[in-house]
Formats: sequence, structure tokens, C-alpha cells
Amino acid sequence: MISINPQQFPILIRREFWEHRWAFQYAPLIIAGLMLLLMLMSMLFAAEIDGNRLFTDSAMRELASFDADTKAKMGRIFMFGLNIQFNGVMLIVLFFYLVGSLYDERKNRSILFWKSLPVSDGNTVLSKILTAGIAVPVAYMLVAGIVQIIALLVFSGYALSAGIPLWDNIWGPANILSVWFHVLLIIPVQMLWLLPLFGWFMFCSAFAPRLPWLIALAVPGLIGLFQSYLSLTDNLRLSETNVWLLFWERAFKGILPMDIHFEEAFDEGLQGVYTVGEMLSRFTQLDMWVGIVIGVAFLYGAVYLRSRATDK
Repeated sequence: MISINPQQFPILIRREFWEHRWAFQYAPLIIAGLMLLLMLMSMLFAAEIDGNRLFTDSAMRELASFDADTKAKMGRIFMFGLNIQFNGVMLIVLFFYLVGSLYDERKNRSILFWKSLPVSDGNTVLSKILTAGIAVPVAYMLVAGIVQIIALLVFSGYALSAGIPLWDNIWGPANILSVWFHVLLIIPVQMLWLLPLFGWFMFCSAFAPRLPWLIALAVPGLIGLFQSYLSLTDNLRLSETNVWLLFWERAFKGILPMDIHFEEAFDEGLQGVYTVGEMLSRFTQLDMWVGIVIGVAFLYGAVYLRSRATDK
């Protein structure tokens, strides 16, 4: 029986942020800084080749000439595009965090100290999953939101210089509050969608005697390679249920997360993709629930292994 005490989660999650400041606090700020630096460099370059602002003002007036639907499409693509960039980097950070989450405490023997506290193994494992699945995405989203606001302010400056209305051409199409709402809605869906991967990474972290990140990638890779070999020798076709391909397919869909035909989605300006209905429809699909069950099984295994662990 796994002992769970939800009242301990806030302090346990804060502990994760204290111990991983570079990954959870500084990394999104560095990403934001790089984006803003690129924006500044682009502005300086544009000012150098367009000193009289003829091309810039012309481009802003061209934007104003588009119909409302086209401007809304462009606004959605730009705003969600920034979030996707943050989310992609975040998933890489979370991979290394999760594969080291239970291994590192055995490696540095801090597990002996943490086990002396009145915190169950179940609470420890679940707090790390909630950190990776909820707390960290919210932190990255907040920083992404700051970058979005700064970008809109920059575009507003260009719009004012061109004499075009700000709301109809910049802030209205961006629909920033709606974007933030839908990103917040995506976060718990993404956590559940990626739960089998998160659970597998933590299971490897609890199990691995060395190099948990290598085991986390090598095991599905070798299984997929063996499946491909058997399938090719049998019917000269790759297996449609190849574990390695399914592993990466779920990981990449987690960036959004959902099954998107990118060309169609961008032609429609992501209309119908980031919606409440689309998010909730994830829970009507079998692969979502199968993944949740697999993820829970891996987490249960991680709790069991941690309960028997002392150090590496």
C-alpha cells in the first residue's frame, strides 16, 4: 500500500525547485534572453538596411490590409509558436531531471537523509511527477508569457510608426488571454499524455546502477531494433507497433500535445487545435488511457524500488 499525504506536496515541489534552480528557474530565463537578443539583433539589422523605415512601415500597412481571419490566424501561429519553442526545450530538461531524480539521491547518498524524514516514498515520487508535469510547465509558461508581451510591445511600436491601429492589428489578433488559457489547459493533458515516458524515466532512475539516461533510451531502442529485424525478415516491412518509434512519437506529440497534421493545422492557423473540445477529446482515445495505465505501473515500480533502496 502506497502512503500518500497531499499536504506535503507544496513543500516537496518547492524542494525540487530549490535543488534544480538552473533547470527550472534559470533555463527558461536564458531561453527568454536568447529570444529577446535575437529580436534586438533583428531590429538593429532591419534599422541598418531600412533607415527610412520605408520597408518596415510598408510591411505594417500590408498587415493592416489583411482580413480579420487572416490576422487572427497569424496571431495564433506566432503566439503558440513561442510556447512550442519553450515547451520543446522544457521536455529535454525534464528528461534529464526525471532520469536523475531517484538515481542522484542514491549516488550522493542523500537518500539516507530523506528517508529519515516523515515523507513516504509514494509522496516523494508523486511530488517529482507533479513537479515535472505541472509546476515546471507553469514556470516555463510564465516566462514565455513575458516574452510574448515584450514581442507585442515591439510590434506595437512598429504599428504606431506606421500609423495603423494597435488593437485591430496587433493585440486583438494575438488574443493573448485566450492563448494563456489554452496553454494552461494543455499542461495537465500533456502530463497525462507523457505519463508513460515520465514513469519509465523515473523507473529507470530508481533501478539503474549507472547511467540511467542511457538505460532509459537504450532499452526501448534495442527492443525496437529487434522488432524491426523480426518484421523485416518476416514480411520485409517495419512493424507498425515498433516500441522505439512509439516512444518518439509520443514524445514529439507531447510538444503540442496532440495528433496534428502540421500543414493543415498551420493553413487553418491552428484553429480547432488548441480548443477545450480538442483537449477533452484526448480522453476519448484508447492510446491516452493505455499510456496512463502504463505510466502508473512504472511509477508504482519506482516507488517500490525506492522503498528498498539505501544508496547506489
